[in-house]
Amino acid sequence: MAKDDRQTDRTDRRVQYTKRALREALVDLMRDNHISKISVKALCEAADVNRSTFYAHYQNPRDLLRQIEAEALDDLKAYLLEEAPRTRNVTKILEYAQANADLFIMLLDESDGNFQRQIMELAHVVDLRMTDQQAPCADDRLEYMYLFAVTGALGVLTQWLKKGTPQSPAVMSDMLLHMIQSGIEEA
Repeated sequence: MAKDDRQTDRTDRRVQYTKRALREALVDLMRDNHISKISVKALCEAADVNRSTFYAHYQNPRDLLRQIEAEALDDLKAYLLEEAPRTRNVTKILEYAQANADLFIMLLDESDGNFQRQIMELAHVVDLRMTDQQAPCADDRLEYMYLFAVTGALGVLTQWLKKGTPQSPAVMSDMLLHMIQSGIEEA
């Protein structure tokens, strides 16, 4: 390995370490504070990172939060696409959320609702794609049913994560699907 390659490799690892430390610090700080109350100074102190290092990667704490959201959604989409043919998406979403519980609690509780909306859109696209192949619906009632189902599922997901995931993802998946199916049958 050439000297330049080793230097680049060390630099990349340092950048990855710094970004990971900042992400973890933000998640920790958001347990007790809204994003609007978190300063760059507090974030850098919690991550043990210089302010100049922070600004080399992010504009402000909200920029960091947006990047965390985007990465989490990209990871979840890749996970679903990789696993979708073999198993139910609801179970896979719950497994992923359970494995990343602290991150999901923070992102789901974040008050401006950006992450929740994106999760709803992801679930909507996945579910509608599957439904369209099975039985297309002529009216827009289907859209409302999915909005109702996904919004309720996000509330259940948040509560399940906050309780420490006492049920398995498979049990929660069955419970959610039963509640959703019951709600759709009543509509």
